[in-house]
Amino acid sequence: MDLQESARLAQADLDATPEHHPDHASRLNDLANILSARYHQFGNVGDLHEAVRLGQRAVDATLDDDPNLAHWLNELAVHLITRYLRTGNLGDLQEAVGHIRKSVDATPSTHADRALRLNNLANALSTRYDRTEDMGDLQEAIHLAQSAIAITSEDDPDLAHWLNELAMYLKARYLRTGNLDDLQEAIRIIQKSVDITPQGHPSLPNRLRNLASSLSTRHGRTRNVEDLEEAIRLAKLAVVTTPEDDPDLPSQLSNLANHLSIRYDRSGDLNDLNEAIRLSERAIDATPEEHPDLATRLDNLATHLSARYDQTGRVKDLQKAIRLAKSAVKATPKDHPELADRLGSLANHLSTRYDRFGKSNDLEETLRLAQRSVDLTPEDHPDLASRLNNLGIHFSDRYDRTGDLNDLQQALRLAQRAVYATPDGYPSKAIRSLNLASNLSTRYDRTGNLHDLEEAVRLAQKAVDETPEDQFDRAHWLNSLSIFLSTRYHRAGHFDDLQEAVRLANIAVGATPGDHPDLPNRLINLASNLSARYDRPEASDLNDLQQAIQLTQRAVDITPEDHPDLAHWLNNLAIYLSKRYIRTELLVDLEEAIRVARKAVDNTPEDHPDRAPWSNNLAICLSIRYQRMHRHMDKTAALKYFAQALDSYNATPRHRIEAARRAINLLVPDGDFDQAQELAGKALNLLPLVCSRYLSREDQQYAIQQTSGLAAEASSLLLRTDNDPARALEYLEHGRGLIIGYLIDNKGDISDLSAQHPREAEAFDQLRHKAFKPVRQEDPLETRRQLLQEREEAITDLETCLADIRRLAGFDRFLLPPFSKALQVHAADGPIVFVNVTSIGSDALIVLPSGIRHIPLPHFDVSKVNQYRSWGLTRGPSRLIELRETQGPNTELQQLLHILWSDCVRLVLEELGFLCPASDSALPRIWWIGTGLAAALPFHAAGDHSPGSLENTFSCVISSYTPSIKMLQFARERSRVILGAQSVLLVTMTRTPGQDDLPGVMAEAQAIQEAVTIPHQMKLLIQPSAEEVLRGLQDCSIAHFACHGSSDMDDPSNSFLALQGQSDEAADPLTVRKISESHMRQAWLAYLSACSTAENKISELADEALHLASSFQVAGFAHTVGSMWSSNDDICVQVAAIFYRELITNSGLAGGNRAVAIALHTAVMNVREGNWERPYLWSQYIHFGA
Repeated sequence: MDLQESARLAQADLDATPEHHPDHASRLNDLANILSARYHQFGNVGDLHEAVRLGQRAVDATLDDDPNLAHWLNELAVHLITRYLRTGNLGDLQEAVGHIRKSVDATPSTHADRALRLNNLANALSTRYDRTEDMGDLQEAIHLAQSAIAITSEDDPDLAHWLNELAMYLKARYLRTGNLDDLQEAIRIIQKSVDITPQGHPSLPNRLRNLASSLSTRHGRTRNVEDLEEAIRLAKLAVVTTPEDDPDLPSQLSNLANHLSIRYDRSGDLNDLNEAIRLSERAIDATPEEHPDLATRLDNLATHLSARYDQTGRVKDLQKAIRLAKSAVKATPKDHPELADRLGSLANHLSTRYDRFGKSNDLEETLRLAQRSVDLTPEDHPDLASRLNNLGIHFSDRYDRTGDLNDLQQALRLAQRAVYATPDGYPSKAIRSLNLASNLSTRYDRTGNLHDLEEAVRLAQKAVDETPEDQFDRAHWLNSLSIFLSTRYHRAGHFDDLQEAVRLANIAVGATPGDHPDLPNRLINLASNLSARYDRPEASDLNDLQQAIQLTQRAVDITPEDHPDLAHWLNNLAIYLSKRYIRTELLVDLEEAIRVARKAVDNTPEDHPDRAPWSNNLAICLSIRYQRMHRHMDKTAALKYFAQALDSYNATPRHRIEAARRAINLLVPDGDFDQAQELAGKALNLLPLVCSRYLSREDQQYAIQQTSGLAAEASSLLLRTDNDPARALEYLEHGRGLIIGYLIDNKGDISDLSAQHPREAEAFDQLRHKAFKPVRQEDPLETRRQLLQEREEAITDLETCLADIRRLAGFDRFLLPPFSKALQVHAADGPIVFVNVTSIGSDALIVLPSGIRHIPLPHFDVSKVNQYRSWGLTRGPSRLIELRETQGPNTELQQLLHILWSDCVRLVLEELGFLCPASDSALPRIWWIGTGLAAALPFHAAGDHSPGSLENTFSCVISSYTPSIKMLQFARERSRVILGAQSVLLVTMTRTPGQDDLPGVMAEAQAIQEAVTIPHQMKLLIQPSAEEVLRGLQDCSIAHFACHGSSDMDDPSNSFLALQGQSDEAADPLTVRKISESHMRQAWLAYLSACSTAENKISELADEALHLASSFQVAGFAHTVGSMWSSNDDICVQVAAIFYRELITNSGLAGGNRAVAIALHTAVMNVREGNWERPYLWSQYIHFGA
C-alpha cells in the first residue's frame, strides 16, 4: 500500500473516531506519522505542518498519567525537529527538546523504547548545539548517546544508528575543541556502524557519508592523503547507493563535491574542481527553496566557483560566486550560527573581486561583512582563527590601497591572534603564519624595523618546511618566502639570500599552471630577483636582465587591461628597460620605458600609495632622457612627477624623500634653488617618519643611511634662497642627530613635568621604560616575542601619553624640537658654530644669545673637504703605525689644517672678534658642530702651528665639540647633578686579546694617581671585563680608560673599548650600544685614552655622531675626552698627566665645565710645543660636552 492510500485510510479512521474515544489520540498519532513519512518522500511541507498539528492534538488529548504519553511526546518531538530542519524555526527545536525530555523522564529504565528516546533527546540537543553552539547541549548529547548504546544489545538492529549518531556528536566536539582523540573515536565508532549495517539498508548511504566526512576531517588535520582518497571513495559509494528520488541525495552530492574540492586544493587538478561544481549544482537543483540546507549548498557552490576563478581567471565564475554567496546569506536566519561563516565567505569573494578590479566599495563591504563575521563568533569557537585571519587580510588590503598605518597595525594584531589561536600541527597554521609574515614584511617596508623582516622570513620558512611537497599551494609559500628573502637581501646585502630567492622563485613559477591567475605575480617576483642579481657589480650578467624583461613582458601580456596589478608590472618593466638602456644606450629601450612607466602611473588611482613610486620611476626615466636629449619638456615633466610623488601623503616616507632628492639633483645644476629648497623642506619634515624613535638602533641607522645629508642640503638651499639663518639652523638641528636625540629623550630629565603633573610624569616614565627595554638575543625566542609584543603595546600607549602631555599648559613642545629662539639660549657660555659643507655650497652658522649669523665659506668647497676625508679614509693599520712612529713632519695633514684655517675657521673667528689672542685662562669658549661633509673635521686644530704663529684655533679659543645643541643641553643638565663622594675609576689594559700590548698604560695610570689625590677616591681596575666596568661606572665621578678602542666599519653602535675576555682568544667589547643603554648616576667626566673613540667610519652616519665619546655622554657623563684617530702610547701618557694635573691641582672640580675644556687645551698645547710638525700625534684629542 502506498503512502497516499495509507494517509486516506488513516484520515477516515480518525474521522470515524469520536474525540473522547480511548483510541482517538492513537489515531491522531498514526496519521501524523504517515504524513511525516509522506513529507520525507515527496517534500510537501504542508504534510509536515499537519503532522505537527496532529501530534500536538494527540499529546493534548492524553492524560499526564497515561503510559502512552511518553510515546506521543517523542513522536511530536521528532516531527518538530523535522520541521525545524526544513524551516529553521528555533521555536520548534526548543519545543522539541522540552517534549522529548519529558518523554525520557516518563520512560522507565527497563522500557524497550528507552534507548530510542535517549537517542532522540541526544539528537535534539545536538541539533540545538548546531544552532546555538551551547557546549552544554553537545556534552549532554554525547552522554545520552553513550547511555543509549550501553543499554542496547550487540544484535539490536538499532545499534548501528545509535553508533552513527554518537560518532557525529564526537566529531562535532572535535571540531569545537580540536581534541584529536574525539575524532579518532568518532571514526572508529562510525566504521563499526557501517560494518554492521546490511547492504541495501536505506540508512547505509548516510552512514557512508558520515564516515567519509570524518575521514576528510582527519585529513584536514593530519594531511594523510589516504584518508582523503578513502573519503572520496565512500562518498561516491554513498551517492551511487542513494535513490534518485531520495530527499538525502542533495546532501550526498554536496558532500562528495566538498571532498573533491579538498583534493583539488591539494593537487591542483581542475577536473576535481569542475566535478565538484557539477555535483554542487545538481544538489542545489534538487533542494527545495525553503529547505534549511539550501543556504549551505549555495555557499559551497560559491566557494567552488571562486576557487575555479582563482585557477582560471574566469570573471563570470567569480560574479556567480558572489550572487550565490549573497543568496546564502539572505537565506540564513539572523540567529543561525552558520551566518558568521556565510558572511565571511561572501566577504572573501568580494575581496577577490576587489583584487581583480580594484573597486574600493567592494573592499569596504568586505571589511564590513568580515568584521560582522568575527563579531558573531564566540571566543572559543574553532573557526575564530580563520575569521580573524581573513579580516586581517582585508585590513591589509585596505592599507595597500590607502597607506593608513592604523589598518596595517590592525591587520597585524588580527593575524597574530589568528596564529596564536591555531594549535600547532594544524595545516591551517602554515597559511595563517604566512599571512602574518606578509603583514610583518609590509610593516618592515613602512618602518624599516628589521625584526619584522627577520620574523617574516622565519614564519615563511616554517610554513614551507611544514607543507607537503605535493601540496598545490606550496608554490604560493615558496613565492612568498622568495619575496621576503629578496627584501632581506636588499637590506643586508647577503648574496646567499638573493640566490635562494631566485631558486625558490624559479620553482614557484615552474609549479604554476599557465592559466593560473597567480602566474603573473610569480613571474614578476622571479624577474625582480634576476634584476637584483644583474645589479651586483660582480655578477652583472646581461642575460639576467634580458630574462627579467622577458618574464615581466609575459606577465604584462597575460594580465587583463583592467587588472589593478597591471600598473605594478608595467612599472617594473619600465625599470628593467631603463637599466638596459643604461647598459646598451639603445634609445628605443628608454622610449619604451617612458611609455610603459607613464601607463603605470595613468592606471593607478591618485590616492593609491603605489602611485608615488610609479611616479618617481617615470620621473627618473624622463630625467635620463633629459640628460641625453636636453629637451626642457622632459625636465618639466620629470619635476611634475617627482612633486606628485613627494606630495603623496599615503605613500611611504622613504619613497617621498627619494622623489624630493632626485628632483633637487635635477634642479640644482641649473641653479633653480627656490624650487629645490621648497622640496627639501618638505622632505626634511618626513625624516622622523623614516627614522622613528621606536625603531631598533640597527633600523634607525639603516634609515638614516638611506637619507644621509638631507638636512645639510636643505640648509644649504635655504641659505641660497631665503637667506634665513634661523630656519637653516632648525633644519640642521632637527634633521641631524636623530638617533642620539631619541636616546636622550629616553633618559632626559622630566623634573618640570614631575613637579607640575606628577601623575602624567610617572605614566610617561613607566611607558618609556617599557617601550625601550632592550630585547636581548640570548633570551629564549618566546621571551623575545613576548617582550616585543609588550613593547609594541607600550609604544602605542606612549604615543597617547605624549599627546596628552602636549595638551598641558606649557608642555606643548614636550620632546619636540625647539625653535631657533630656544636654541640661542644655549650659546650663553660661548658661541656654537655649525659648519655645513655640501655640493650646493659651504656655510657657517654662528649661534649667539643675540641671534644667528650666517658666514658664507665660498672657498671651502667640497673638493677641499674631500682631501681631508680622503686622507682620513685611507688610514689603514700600516699607515697609522707609520704616522704614529715617524720622526718626520706630517706634511699632508699640516696642509689640510692650513686650508681648514684659511678657508673656514679664520673667517668664523674673525666674525666673532676672536682673532686677538688672550691668556689661556681668558680665551673664549666655542663649540664646533660639523655637518654634511664637514662632520669629522678637526676645527680645533686648524691653522699654522709653527713656533710663534698665532694663526691657529688653539691660540684664539678653547674648543669643544657637541653632536647637536640638544646634546649640549643634556650634558649641561647632567653637569648640574649634585655629586656625592668624588671618585675616580681607572681602567687599564696593558695586554688585550688580539691586540698589540700597551706598555705605556701603567705609566699613564701612575701619572693619574699622582695627580688625583684625596679627597678623591681611586678605584683601579686592571684587565677588567665589560661587566665589571659597567658596574664600576655606576658610582664614579670620573672614569679614565687606558686601553684599545676600535671604530666599527659596518655598525658604529658596535664600536668598542677592548677589555679582558674570558679567554686570551678574544677581547670583551664594551660597545657604544651597551654604554648608551646604561644610566650613570654620578657621572661627570669620561676620559677615553684609546684609539678612535670620537670616530665614525660610516660617512652616511656622520651626522649622527655615533661613537664611544658620544655614547658616554648619552649614558650621563657631562664631559668626554676622546680621540679622532689612533694615538701614540707616549703622547697618551703626557696628555693624560698634564690634563689631570691641570684639572685637579689647579682648578679641581669646582672649576666647573670650563675647567675640563681648559685642562685638555693646556695639555695638548704643551705636547704640541715639541711636536708642532707632527699634528697627527696631538691634534686628535678633543673635548665633548658642557
